[in-house]
Amino acid sequence: MRKVMKMSKNRGFLVLPVALTLMITGCSSANDQSAPSQPTQGQTQASSENLNAERVESVVKSVLGDDPSAMIVENEAMQQQLQMAKDVKASGGIKPEKCAQQMEDYTVSDLTGSVSATGTVTDEKLGKVVQVFSITDDDTLKKISHALTLKSIDGCKDVSVEQGGETLDATRQILPLDVKADQSLTMSTQLDAGGGQKLSSTVVQALKGRDFVIVTYQTGMEGPAELSAQAVELANKTFDEISASK
Repeated sequence: MRKVMKMSKNRGFLVLPVALTLMITGCSSANDQSAPSQPTQGQTQASSENLNAERVESVVKSVLGDDPSAMIVENEAMQQQLQMAKDVKASGGIKPEKCAQQMEDYTVSDLTGSVSATGTVTDEKLGKVVQVFSITDDDTLKKISHALTLKSIDGCKDVSVEQGGETLDATRQILPLDVKADQSLTMSTQLDAGGGQKLSSTVVQALKGRDFVIVTYQTGMEGPAELSAQAVELANKTFDEISASK
């Protein structure tokens, strides 16, 4: 039976690198595993274009299928995590400095103006994360749209990130792949996680109307090409499920 979680749990060795990879691609994600804080008041009300919490969660469950290891974080818990994540400096510990600045310019750190859910499937070979945000705040929507205009990371393809007192090296590239969305940004990352462990990942970030989808695939087994194809396919499937739910 699929588990629906109030807060995300530690799901194995791939979770931390997934969070790190999301950070160095320039998107925002709710992967904070600290104790929850209280959500703020005065959130923008959802419009008729937005999915409600039940439908967002249903989309995530549907695209993950019947995998018994799927872990679902529903909207209430997501809001708590997003509240904690919004003040985290995305570029912290990234070198060279110009690449840290690029991160600041193309990162949306506050996604609290949304109705959202996350689904994660992780085993010893593959980490897969699907995040769906139905954006309720116009300013957040504009910031996401701007972040997805990043077209080049020349001079910042190779970066290092300080994580837990260690320095991890990463090589990144933007992939010119088509997603069924108004805007999208797909990036692959090869991460040296230390101890001889090499991790490949692909993150697809895509916006269609008021719906923002992040799909992450990560593994130490397959190459970037295989991951990219799977990630784009799942992103497209997610948008198809969103359309069907409206």
